[in-house]
Amino acid sequence: MQPNPIVGVALHGIGAFSSASCYTPQTQTKLWSWEVYWIMTASFAWLILPIAGAFLTIPNYLDVVAACPKDAIFRTLGLGIVYGVGGVTFGLGIRYIGFSLNYAIAIGISAGLGTLLPLIWHPNNGFVWLIVDKFSNVPGRVVLAGILISLGGIALCGLAGVLREHSGGDSPSQYSFKIGVPLAVAAGILSAVFNFSLLAGEPLEKAAVAAGASELLKMNAIYPFSNGGTFITNFIWCVFLIQRNGTGSQLFRLPEKRVSTLGFYYLMAALSGAFWYCQFFFYGMGHANMGTRYGFTSWALHMAMLILFSNLYGWLFREWEGVGTRPRRVLHLGMAVIVVATLIITYGNYLGESVTAGG
Repeated sequence: MQPNPIVGVALHGIGAFSSASCYTPQTQTKLWSWEVYWIMTASFAWLILPIAGAFLTIPNYLDVVAACPKDAIFRTLGLGIVYGVGGVTFGLGIRYIGFSLNYAIAIGISAGLGTLLPLIWHPNNGFVWLIVDKFSNVPGRVVLAGILISLGGIALCGLAGVLREHSGGDSPSQYSFKIGVPLAVAAGILSAVFNFSLLAGEPLEKAAVAAGASELLKMNAIYPFSNGGTFITNFIWCVFLIQRNGTGSQLFRLPEKRVSTLGFYYLMAALSGAFWYCQFFFYGMGHANMGTRYGFTSWALHMAMLILFSNLYGWLFREWEGVGTRPRRVLHLGMAVIVVATLIITYGNYLGESVTAGG
């Protein structure tokens, strides 16, 4: 297929919006403990939907798996397990510092590590040292400038969150900067591992295309293992919490509530899982359109757009209500910088594809 970076960025935008939306249904399940909500959301996001998506979009999927080197499958699964820890800390971080600041810190770290480190080390190939090669010409320098600018924009959004915390805005009483920030930092480092899990699954993509899968949908072959590893970690943690807190009965009934209310809760968990899964369903199609030379920018684009949409949700949930003008101005500046960075990265990819096609 012929890559189209503009289409790729649009698809990444849809995926990022879906990701930023995935935690919003949680606000409608307040009678569920966190662990009950999380285990049901994880079941949809990281087990049921990835498996269903693979079998629906990859021809002869079991044969594809059988044709893929087993060491690559185990690496994909193992890195997904590591990322799963990040998923847990990310979800907890929202409780303590809200949507916008949690996203800014975690996604900022993930954007930097997940975009640049694979140019140094690849999970299947070891040390590759591609940084000089990727950024040695004009398109590469444009792309690098866009990545660095996007990180700056993410940092500004994070600073706005810090200023909001210190200004004593209308934040929920459970917010705690000392607890939430370490959780967000851990989530950012471990979230970057998910990109390595996707890279480790590249042999699954190749086997899928060989079996007749579309270039646009080939990444769906990876998700049962990358997401499956994530599910394992979250499932173990949630079962531990359910047993410790004695909350397992919430899976079957809610105090003084009708069965229909419990059904609504399951619907909200399924919706959260669908939002999370759809982010990478569209991420795969966006990545396929970014081209081969600068396709690694997909992670930076996805992360930067997450910040934009998560801050929109921050406004929707009134996390900035009662905050002074300075935090809001810094936030607006950060969001504007991210938009500019996205345009620069897109232009760099366009130049890179033009050079590749012409050479």
